[in-house]
Amino acid sequence: MNAITIRGVVKNYPNFTLGPIDLAVQRGELFGILGPPSAGKTSILKLILGLVKPDSGQVLVGGVDAGEMEVAERQISMVFQNLALFPHMSGRENITFALSERGLSKKEIGRRLDAVSDVLHVGHILHKNPAQMSGGERQRIALGRALAPDNRAILLDEPIAALDARLREEMRVELKRLQRTKNQTFVYVSHDEEEVMAIADRVAVIIDGRVAQVGAPDDVYNRPNTISVATLVGSPPMNLFHGWFSDDGRHFECGKMVVGVPAGSDVPAGAKGILGVRPEDIHRATNGSGQEIGVSSIEPLGGYTIVNALLGDQLIKIRVTGQLESPDDYTRSVVFDARRLHLFDSEGDRLGTK
Repeated sequence: MNAITIRGVVKNYPNFTLGPIDLAVQRGELFGILGPPSAGKTSILKLILGLVKPDSGQVLVGGVDAGEMEVAERQISMVFQNLALFPHMSGRENITFALSERGLSKKEIGRRLDAVSDVLHVGHILHKNPAQMSGGERQRIALGRALAPDNRAILLDEPIAALDARLREEMRVELKRLQRTKNQTFVYVSHDEEEVMAIADRVAVIIDGRVAQVGAPDDVYNRPNTISVATLVGSPPMNLFHGWFSDDGRHFECGKMVVGVPAGSDVPAGAKGILGVRPEDIHRATNGSGQEIGVSSIEPLGGYTIVNALLGDQLIKIRVTGQLESPDDYTRSVVFDARRLHLFDSEGDRLGTK
């Protein structure tokens, strides 16, 4: 049975309509929701939690229709983007507040506090108020408050967005470890694709209030089903070429560029189409027979370098392992990895195989 199921949910706002949304989150899964700002990600969490009621459709929690459930009855915790800790309470009081409100015994509250403290390594800061804590410490206390009630699921709304880059990386690892240790159901929302793709078991891509694609991170990255998903997932984004499929369906043509279409591809021969290739799938041509480019600049980023180049009159980005000293260090001819080309029709939908 799924921990959370959303069936045909629609929520109308004055200038925005969310849905229809269909999603299923499995028990013990770290489910990511990815999308640009204002795509409707936080609204989905509020629908799950019960803070917002759908105009149509159903939200099921543990297989039961949650339409008439109060927020507390759903037994779901949420970590908000601003963490929302009580500033006048210590870390210990923040974590145990919900347990006290439920009327648990002091012994049970102590047991749960000890268990959460061990997992999150916060025993040494339980006496502090939030103002005395670092960003990472406040994050752990907020997670502790969500974990202590032992609820069905925990919803996380961009919980580490306000932290610096190094601390975000550390917290990503910590969240994954925590979720695995507790075998807890997490629903993790972020607009940062690297963040979601790094930790999620499955990802739902939300664009303009709709579910654009759901799948494992590798599937979403390697087989995006629309142009919108292809450009949202991946950094730098996928290079896109607008052109035509040849009459025999064996080549894609864009200006002077001619690229062979992978065997078995089901393309509309003689029709407009779009070819996509990721920056890491463009390589140096070894025999000089590739596509001619003009390198305009490079971006050294430590372990890899981004090469900005012109192919015809189109700017493309190429990801190269290692470092380059100057634009002159890169080749003037490139080839595309034929095994990793992405083909779309003129409407931006992925083309499959025969």
